[in-house]
Amino acid sequence: MRRFDRALSLGSGLAALALAVVPAHAAEHELSPRVQAPEGNALADGVYGRFDGNTDLSLKLGGVLSQAELWGSVGVSAHYYSLLGVSADYASGLADDSSDLESLSLGVELRPLFLPRWALDAEHGPAWLDLTLDSLAVGFGAYWADVGEGFGEARGVWLSLGIGVPLLGRADGPWLELRETRRFPDRDAGGVGDAHNAVYLYFGWHYFADLGRSLR
Repeated sequence: MRRFDRALSLGSGLAALALAVVPAHAAEHELSPRVQAPEGNALADGVYGRFDGNTDLSLKLGGVLSQAELWGSVGVSAHYYSLLGVSADYASGLADDSSDLESLSLGVELRPLFLPRWALDAEHGPAWLDLTLDSLAVGFGAYWADVGEGFGEARGVWLSLGIGVPLLGRADGPWLELRETRRFPDRDAGGVGDAHNAVYLYFGWHYFADLGRSLR
């Protein structure tokens, strides 16, 4: 579990830095519900709708490929100003002989490129390219699985790297998302097998809402 402890410490530091920098930078630029764009081009502002609300909410449907097995999966996530967020995924084996009958993953996720690229005025388009680059995400968390002995008997931690493509060239609406997760079973808690990869492919829908305290 030392890998997880190191990842947790690093993630906590990055989260604290992000939560300190975003409000200060946003206040300096006096954020509005939508940053003003050149006249006649409302989505050419480098933000592409990401300030329509303080929280990016998404619902995702798709599948997971792990150890040559295919699972169906549903996921949800919420990111504060498209930067720091939490995610959850539930997957169920599609075959009767799946090694994992079902699993639940919970974790945190950081999209490290959005803030520095926006602050340095590096968002020049096209919109789909800026949004795709800014969607690059790193995450870590824990998972619980049923391998035939009851849910949660097998568990472990994971690290992930993900990216997405907006289908309409704006932050809200439909996305295609890909995430590769490296799972590390906790053998002392019923984990079985060696560390392995799980690849998530999702069709997701993103919506921006104001939740809790807003910077505006």
